[in-house]
Amino acid sequence: MEAIMRGVRGSIANPSPDTAFYGGNTSCVELHTDGGALLFFDAGTGLREAGDSLPGSGECHIFISHGHADHIMGLWFFKPVHSPEWIVHLHLPDWLVHLPDHFHEAGFFPVSFSMLKGKILRHPVRAGENLSIGAGKERILVQPVEVRHPGGGLGYKVHADKALFVYSGDHEIAGTTESLAEAENFLRGADIAVVDAMYGREDYTPGWGHSAWEDWVEAAARAGTRNLVLTHHEPRRSDRDLDALDHRLRNIVHSGRLNVYAAREGMRFAPSGPIPFTRFGSDWLLLFLEEIARYRDINAVLDRILAKAREITHADAGTIYLAEGGDLVFAYTHNDSLFPVDNAYKYAYATVRMPISKRSIAGYAALTRDSLNLADVRRLPPEAPYGFNSGFDESTGYRTVSMLTLPFFDKTGQTSGILQLINSLDPRNGRPCPFTTGMEFNARLLAREVSSALEHSVLERKGIYGILRMAEVHDPAETGPHAERVGSIAAELYQRWVEKLEETPDRERIRYEKNRIRLAAMLHDIGKVGISDLILKKPGKLTDEEFAVMRGHSQIGASILAGDASGISGLSQDIALHHHQKWNGRGYPVVNGKTPSGEAIPLSARITAIADVFDALVSPRCYKKSWSIEEALGLLRKEAGEHFDPALVECMLELSDVLPLIHERFPDPPQKAGMAGA
Repeated sequence: MEAIMRGVRGSIANPSPDTAFYGGNTSCVELHTDGGALLFFDAGTGLREAGDSLPGSGECHIFISHGHADHIMGLWFFKPVHSPEWIVHLHLPDWLVHLPDHFHEAGFFPVSFSMLKGKILRHPVRAGENLSIGAGKERILVQPVEVRHPGGGLGYKVHADKALFVYSGDHEIAGTTESLAEAENFLRGADIAVVDAMYGREDYTPGWGHSAWEDWVEAAARAGTRNLVLTHHEPRRSDRDLDALDHRLRNIVHSGRLNVYAAREGMRFAPSGPIPFTRFGSDWLLLFLEEIARYRDINAVLDRILAKAREITHADAGTIYLAEGGDLVFAYTHNDSLFPVDNAYKYAYATVRMPISKRSIAGYAALTRDSLNLADVRRLPPEAPYGFNSGFDESTGYRTVSMLTLPFFDKTGQTSGILQLINSLDPRNGRPCPFTTGMEFNARLLAREVSSALEHSVLERKGIYGILRMAEVHDPAETGPHAERVGSIAAELYQRWVEKLEETPDRERIRYEKNRIRLAAMLHDIGKVGISDLILKKPGKLTDEEFAVMRGHSQIGASILAGDASGISGLSQDIALHHHQKWNGRGYPVVNGKTPSGEAIPLSARITAIADVFDALVSPRCYKKSWSIEEALGLLRKEAGEHFDPALVECMLELSDVLPLIHERFPDPPQKAGMAGA
């Protein structure tokens, strides 16, 4: 069993900008059973959109609760009533069996009911007279129940798939002992209950036929209801008002198994709960932008953007490409079918490039600045100028079906990158399905807003590179790529250390700290700008006096980076000052009269020490050849407990798969390699 919210407003449709998130359509709930039966409860304007998603033929049942306009207006715009390939069973309260004819006689629709092309079968319904749909294990029992509403009305209880679905229609819990007991009995044992909660107690209007949500919550808690869905929202309730309601619902502590939700169009429920459903409000984009403002490292920003894009589209996988010259450069990827999202960091160091041209889907979107929402990339129109490259699928066994490709732009309006989402998964069966227009709209909103976050990260990185260039003038070994490699190794080493240390690592904290350590570690040797070229570039061995001066670069770097101790400047200051300390206490510099050892050395500095030495060993220099990764790791293992933190060395040994990728991603410039070979 699965229930889908199609219309959630009461009294009158209100499709305005202020109601776009929760929805402006009037009452309609779509119910699927495991046996394939299709039922609708009420025919408000939400029924029209529900019909647009149906196939060309089939059979369905529509149960009307009462005849007020907000509950029937969608019937005449429901695709199946206009198709001879559909059978529509229209279940009406017995006093409304002639409602469709009267509707036409009054001139509310331009053609008569009899002229509709669908096969429409009318069935009178009476409270207390149960009806069956289907037979055997797939039999559905529908119980009509009298409800309190001016002019009369029916609610419905549906028994199917060993579960109970309840739909109240318009119903007033009048606050009396009798009406509260009726509501409790109506909800008893329900797995999914969709109820009329037009009011709260603060604005409840007696006699109008609608309930306060607090009364439903209390009745449901006593009745053992599992999922209570509050709908029939007052038309003037804005998205912000419903956000406030949903926040209140989240903070209500119930006994038993009850969960309560403010209905939103498109929400889906199974007896066990929402599927799939991440609870967020209309302010989701604002909250997300506030979240990523914490991150300054581009890898962390890309990871969060991709995670949010997949969340709002139910995408199984996705990739972000950044525009660089005439190419798209692979920047970040997720793929739940191939690897856990927490292992996505390995793929951040890939070096894949593709030309920006109309031949590829991503290239076409970048060049034309158009979004592409493709239901099946293997069935593209013959006239499509772009084609699907199946190489990745063939090499991994993955099967790409649906794809949503969106460009995003810099402040000048130029394409700065591509967001590509793959395989929106159907929550009912987990199979790929097309991305909906609503998903595309939200993803486009996200793509539009995140450009500034990416630009901020790029500017941050450029600022660090500017500082590094000053150091490079004095010491040719202190290149941007060297700093990038040290920062990347330090970030991955930190993650591995936390994962080994903590049984249930806090992923949000890991992402945030990786972001800080990566950037701070890049500035580890900035103090060399204060050391004379005569010492830095001396071809021979340094004298004791010269080596003492060289050691001073740690304190110089710390003084340059001094600042807010709680931010990245404090972390980078720790690293600059302490990354030449040794686990055995024989490093430098002397701080407050002593040389720190062991865990007295800041963790960030212990991590950076390993990353810096490792990169120096495997990188060619004018005075030495490069070591192999195995040789460098061997030295780290040998020096564990002497120079290096032994626990961190063990973590470093476990990064042997990602270390070569980091070096491929950030190679030294050709001229540096040439110097090394000279």
